[in-house]
Amino acid sequence: MVMSNTPIDALLGDHDRLLSWRERADRLLEAEGAGHLVHDLPVRSDGRATSAASRPWRLDPIPITLDRAVHEWLASAVAERMRALSVVLDDLHGARTLLRSGVVPADVLFASGAYRSEAVGSAPRRWLTVYAVDLIESADGVWHIVQDLTDAPVGIGYTLLDRSVMTRVAPTEMASAGVTPLHGFADAMRSALASCSTAESPRIVVFSGGLDHPSYVEQAYLSVQLGVNLVEGADLVVRQRRLWIRTLDGLEPVDVVLRRLEDPGIDPLQVDSYGAAGVPGLLSAARAGGVDLANAFGCGVIEALGRSGHLESAIAAMAPIGAALAPMPADTKVRLFPMVGDDGPHEAPVVVRMFAVDDGERVTVLPGGSGRVLAPGDDPREPTAGVAKDVWALRVPVRPVQRRSLPQVDFGSSVPTRVADSLYWMNRSAERAEAIARLMRTITSSFDQDPGLLEADGERRPSIAAALLRSVTTPFVGGEPEHDGLADHAAAVADATRELTRQIGSLMSEAITVREYLSATGGRLLAHLASIRASLTHDRPDVEQLDSLLADFAALAGLWNESTVRGPAWRIGDLGRRLERAALTRRLVVTGLTPGAGEPLGVGGPESWAAEITLAACESLVAYRRRHRSEVERRAAVAILIEDESNPRSLRHAITAVQRHAAAIGWTDGVAITERLSGAIDLTGVADELAALDSSVVSRWFSAPTHPVPLFGALR
Repeated sequence: MVMSNTPIDALLGDHDRLLSWRERADRLLEAEGAGHLVHDLPVRSDGRATSAASRPWRLDPIPITLDRAVHEWLASAVAERMRALSVVLDDLHGARTLLRSGVVPADVLFASGAYRSEAVGSAPRRWLTVYAVDLIESADGVWHIVQDLTDAPVGIGYTLLDRSVMTRVAPTEMASAGVTPLHGFADAMRSALASCSTAESPRIVVFSGGLDHPSYVEQAYLSVQLGVNLVEGADLVVRQRRLWIRTLDGLEPVDVVLRRLEDPGIDPLQVDSYGAAGVPGLLSAARAGGVDLANAFGCGVIEALGRSGHLESAIAAMAPIGAALAPMPADTKVRLFPMVGDDGPHEAPVVVRMFAVDDGERVTVLPGGSGRVLAPGDDPREPTAGVAKDVWALRVPVRPVQRRSLPQVDFGSSVPTRVADSLYWMNRSAERAEAIARLMRTITSSFDQDPGLLEADGERRPSIAAALLRSVTTPFVGGEPEHDGLADHAAAVADATRELTRQIGSLMSEAITVREYLSATGGRLLAHLASIRASLTHDRPDVEQLDSLLADFAALAGLWNESTVRGPAWRIGDLGRRLERAALTRRLVVTGLTPGAGEPLGVGGPESWAAEITLAACESLVAYRRRHRSEVERRAAVAILIEDESNPRSLRHAITAVQRHAAAIGWTDGVAITERLSGAIDLTGVADELAALDSSVVSRWFSAPTHPVPLFGALR
């Protein structure tokens, strides 16, 4: 079997164009969070550690092409193999004729570490819902099996993402080649998952290992394409032999779990489990019919049998395959495919991963797949090159998906607690980072325009600048700043740069875990923030960098306010932004506009300079001058920043927004506290009320209160 010629072949000699395609693919992948967006992230705002390393991959722009005849033969073989593997799984956990006959030696099976005794005797509605298989083509055109992936097959999300990138990199070439689109596969997968359950309209979730999982980017992207919640172990709980998701309004049932965690990691109560990412009792709920797992628990044994060399004989004994794919011989000479190199084209072997889903009536094979480039010396089962290729199936007719008719269910008001938590801290970090960047930009610009200010008035201005910077970066103590001069200012700038870097990292950490709630445009914006953040770790920011950051923060706020549905998730996130703004505005006013509001500032003096810096840092200097057309007067400055509800940067505006959110989501404590602030705001007393609001948010939605029982007292 041979590959088909395509318009891409004519471009193999145009190396410069292919390099430009590769560079564009790099940028597009980065915008989707597949680059350094998950690299070097700090402790998150709520204290949870984020230890994810960078796991980017590069998409080589020269695709692998399969003509219609080749793809249809492969698809038929893949579908038949998936059905055969389901039969083998059913026997291994049921009748076990393969064991009794010795086709699968008992010592091999039990020594594999993948045979789950808890799965023996279980009867899932379907063993395999999702299947992946790695293939390699020999130099003589014969396709061979590298490995089956049946436990928690990885790669569908990567494949859909890579195809999305290629449709933007080479749309004309794809159209002229007749590349079969992939958009219908998400529908087929969603239908297959729904068919796992007998529920009238099942709730489906993608069960993730979290940000630290090696394939987290794929998990997040796949959940968006399927239109379902991405959940982690902490989001789920088993009660009354059912699986439930923790939401802002309490526990809600889950019917189908597409698990991205392998067998040993899904339930810490099982034998030989590892890690703490799973859900205690999940397997007992599945056995009781309280939830359906895709794939069923125990499917990982197929992968172990493949490694031991007994899988093909098991298939032959239980479900002989007509168009069988040959196992990969150890001495196979594999086909090499063209690659784009920095210095020119070269060739490398590629493993092709194909995917299929089973809805109980038919198996649907994704028209194409994902290629993974092998580095010299690689085991084909474990490529290390970090380079992918899109696999094009050419002119393959796509049958419409016969979707199961499901009644519409509106989950708009259903917000998982972890999602709300992440949105809340994401917005707090965004607001804090923006405030730091704007203050640094204002101070840096002032000193750049007039360097003499650094030493004027006995170095009082740099001392005031240091106090203002610390008011938004460190635990706050109000009052007059100490006058330590230039050294104090330099130290405060360094501290502010570190805190700005940390807050941007925290923002990214939270944003990448809730991407299904954010605008599709947000990925590109976050990628740009990440690149600026990387530069901040090496040097103090200049005005140009800070301007770029502020533009990004403005765009992020615009996407949040104009592209996010105004439901409970948005309100919780916006609560975080408003509470952070209120606290920061108060700190800046106390630091930059003290002492008393009636005292003169002194035109041109350090107090007048501090007042202007404070107004500018709160994005209110232009509004002040347009309204008053005079030098800054302390009383008027305090008024526009504290009590002026028409100013979106004022403390009053933030409190009013919090009050609206509290009323809309039934947060009684929030309503009560904000009502206490309906009169004139006292800058000292408001600090305690803001702290009470913050504490109430956490205790109301983000804490899991325990009810301890005195053990010995209970035994008496």
